[in-house]
Amino acid sequence: MKTALSLLATMLVATLTSASAVATQCNLNSQYLKADYTITNTHKNKQSSKVLTLWRNNQQVAHQSDVTTELWQHLANKQIRPIRYFNAQQRGIEYQPSEVRGVQNWSAKNQLVDNHLIKKMTLTKTQGTGCDEVKNYTYQEGENTYTLAFYSQTQLVKSFSVNNTKNQTITLLSLNNVSYNKQQVTSQFAQWDRFQTTDYADIGDNENDPFLAKMINLGFIEHGATGFYNQQGEAIQGGHHH
Repeated sequence: MKTALSLLATMLVATLTSASAVATQCNLNSQYLKADYTITNTHKNKQSSKVLTLWRNNQQVAHQSDVTTELWQHLANKQIRPIRYFNAQQRGIEYQPSEVRGVQNWSAKNQLVDNHLIKKMTLTKTQGTGCDEVKNYTYQEGENTYTLAFYSQTQLVKSFSVNNTKNQTITLLSLNNVSYNKQQVTSQFAQWDRFQTTDYADIGDNENDPFLAKMINLGFIEHGATGFYNQQGEAIQGGHHH
C-alpha cells in the first residue's frame, strides 16, 4: 500500500511539473477564431448596447454586427483590402486600399485595439498563465481614461473601456465567449465569399440595381470609421494614421 501511494505521489509530482512547464505556453491557434463581444455605451444614466463578433481566418478578419459585416484581407504588401457585406441582402461592396479612409492598421482590425495605443499604456498587473494570461493596462489622455484587459497569448481583448469624464460617457467592449473551431470559421468565410459583390468604383454605373440605388440614397457607400476601435484609435493618435 505504501509503495502504491509513493508511486502515486511521484506520478502526481511529475504531472504537476509538466503542467507548470505547459502553463507558460499556449497551444491554441488564435489565427482562427470567433469571439463574441458586447459594446455598451453609457451616457449619464442612459445605456445602450450592441453585439459585435470578431472572426479571424488567418490573413482575413471580419467584424460582424447585426446589419453589416466588415471584412479585411491583409495583402502581401501589408495593405488592407476591405469588403463591406450586407448580411440580410447577401450582397457586398469591395474597396481598394486607396479608397479607404480611417485606420489602416492591421492590429486594430485583428484585435480591436491598435498596438500603437497598447504601447502608450501602462501595464498595471498580469494575471493567470498560458492561454489565460491577462495583461491589464491603463492610460489617460485628456478627459479620456482607457482601461484594457488583454489575453496576451491569443492577442484578444477581454475588456476595453473608455471613460470620458467631460461628456460623462463610458464605452465598454467586453468578451462574452470565444471559439477556436477552424472548420466553423473557414465555412463562415466561404459563405461570405459566395455573396454577390460590386466594386466601389462601379457603383455609379449600376444605379438601376435596386440594392445599390438604395445604398447610394442611404449614403452607405462612404467607407468611414466603423465601430469602436477606429474612433478611439483616431482620438488616441490625434487623427494621424499609421
